[in-house]
Amino acid sequence: MPVPGRNAALPEGVSSAHILVVDDMPLMRKMIGMCLHRGGFANVSYAEDGDDALKQIASSMPDLVILDINMPRLSGYDVCRQLRAEPATANLPILVQSASETAEERVEVFAVGATDFVSKPINHPELLARVCMHLENRFLIRSLSDFQDRMQSELHMAREMQHSLLPETEIIDAVEMVGGASIEAFYKASSELGGDLWGTWPLSDDKVGIYVLDVTGHGVGAALNTFSLHATMARFEDKKHDPAAFLTSLNSALVGTFQLGKFATMFYGVLDCRTHELTYAGAGAPKPIIFGGSSTRTLDSSGLPVAILKSATYENLSDRLDPGESLFCYSDVLIEAEQPDGSILGEEGLIKWIETSADCGDRGTAISRLLDQFFRVQNEQLEDDLTAVAIHRHMSPSVNSKDESKMPSEAAQPIGTAKGGPAVFVISNGDSPFEAKYDDLAAAGLAVKRAGPITHKSDDAVTDDTVAVVLVDGTAGFEFAQDKIAFVDQAFRDANGSVVVALDGEPDEDDPILTLEGVRYFDASNGTKKLRRFLAQEADDFIRISALRHALGQSDLAQEPLVEGVYRFASRKEAQELATVFSQASADPMPLAIGLSELFLNAIEHGCLEIGHDEKGQLIENGQLGDEVTRRTNSANYRHRYASVEVVRGEQEVAFRVKDPGPGFDYKSYLADKSGHEKKHGRGIVMANSCFTRLTYFGCGNDVEAVLAL
Repeated sequence: MPVPGRNAALPEGVSSAHILVVDDMPLMRKMIGMCLHRGGFANVSYAEDGDDALKQIASSMPDLVILDINMPRLSGYDVCRQLRAEPATANLPILVQSASETAEERVEVFAVGATDFVSKPINHPELLARVCMHLENRFLIRSLSDFQDRMQSELHMAREMQHSLLPETEIIDAVEMVGGASIEAFYKASSELGGDLWGTWPLSDDKVGIYVLDVTGHGVGAALNTFSLHATMARFEDKKHDPAAFLTSLNSALVGTFQLGKFATMFYGVLDCRTHELTYAGAGAPKPIIFGGSSTRTLDSSGLPVAILKSATYENLSDRLDPGESLFCYSDVLIEAEQPDGSILGEEGLIKWIETSADCGDRGTAISRLLDQFFRVQNEQLEDDLTAVAIHRHMSPSVNSKDESKMPSEAAQPIGTAKGGPAVFVISNGDSPFEAKYDDLAAAGLAVKRAGPITHKSDDAVTDDTVAVVLVDGTAGFEFAQDKIAFVDQAFRDANGSVVVALDGEPDEDDPILTLEGVRYFDASNGTKKLRRFLAQEADDFIRISALRHALGQSDLAQEPLVEGVYRFASRKEAQELATVFSQASADPMPLAIGLSELFLNAIEHGCLEIGHDEKGQLIENGQLGDEVTRRTNSANYRHRYASVEVVRGEQEVAFRVKDPGPGFDYKSYLADKSGHEKKHGRGIVMANSCFTRLTYFGCGNDVEAVLAL
């Protein structure tokens, strides 16, 4: 029997649909089944009453139900109610058939959730037409639903990809450390995908770069252009120090890749954290705002947007971003916001908002307060993407001169790269063959002192010229060295300050210099560079341990039971933080913090980043360790690496199992029990070994267990 109104056969999906016929009369079930089979429906099943129907539906979901309304035990009305009450069957097509055709019955049928109504006796062509119509609607809705689910899944993946373009926490941490600043950022797309993007990166010579861009439009098209632009930026690493050259190269590469009429506005600035000079170039972006200082001002970000004209060029402009000031970059949706009175906020209105927000609390959270005010008068579903980024520079405690550009910013120095200090305190009798070498020890990460007290207060922060290493000339004899070491303040020794004796050659096993407790030696005849590198590593250890001591002093962590589990860490900062937290497991937290810090930092630097022992010394000596750590952390070879520590606590001891993905090292030579061996290298491992009840290395050295008795 052909389906009325159809010249072609039923679509495959419709003809194979599962139809359940529910009727208490066998003859009616048979008649309806024959009608469906003749119409091309082969997958038909039958239920003899309402209870049987519900059981079959629970075990095998049909695509359509033909339901008799008047049945014993459980009526068709009750079946409808129960099916509509369950989420799985709430939208199941139900075609009700009944011999009664009063208006009241029809109203009740649809009231309980029936999809359609067919009168008895059954008109076969009508039944087939209605069955076909409802099945096609069901499959169309299902197809649209599946398509929507697939699109939502793909949009979610694309959104995750776009969010992955935003700076990672490690990058932000590095910029904040170099810049002596905190970064406050907010991003919200107008729809599932957007065209806004911001980014930042640390550069060499204590500089940082920051950009904000806005690709025209929003949604999928804008996001694709944003992906293209972001990928293109990676081609011009050598131009990142020069904003104008960077924008010029970027524009030249992008012209022709965007669709006609599409472009991107952009601001890119480079901050010199030592001189506080801000060099920047604009490509039609909203004017960035500098606030927090003596006056609020805007930067000229005018210029031809990127990807319009291949011959476009850009100009470097300059300003300052001093400690205590903030740079605020944003997308134009902020200044185009409509106010309750119908006016547009505009640039002047935004400046008033930011000044008010900065005056109402901590400058570092001013953008959060500004956005709270913005969303009080705006719909959460924005018409355009919103980006708001501020870099808040901290006041530097080491700056006392009015000419701040000539003073080093202590807050801007990452561990191991201090420009004026810490210092090595040199003690000699003036007749040493290495006297000239001592005077030549000063480097980017190391200052030299020859006079003053050798002491340290445990609650002091490390600043310029803080003594981190005492170097005693041992060529003048054992008595001279012993006498001078005796004048080193005990507080300095307690703070893990390093005492090094310079010798002319390797000492014999019976050399009395080896009897001096806590003293290390170095063969200065190896040259100034090696001596400087050795001292720089000692100073880096001192800074790290001082930072741990300061963190423990500032910590408000209660001594609580340590939570067992496996913890991952991927940066020096995370390593230090974990060491600080885990140290609370001990009644004397400082030794445990030092030991764990040494193991964790080895796992990051030597394991995850594969920075060798000598290479690290060279980087510290040149003041480049922070830059190299950041570079490797962001490179494709290392960015996904992490170390882990498994913590297991028993009643009498706690064990820390530290693993990293590195190649390992010859740990046996560092743990060998030879007289005086620890006095020339492996200080960190010796320190760690002394902090635990036992220290056991496994395999190639990238797996170590440290156990502390409680």
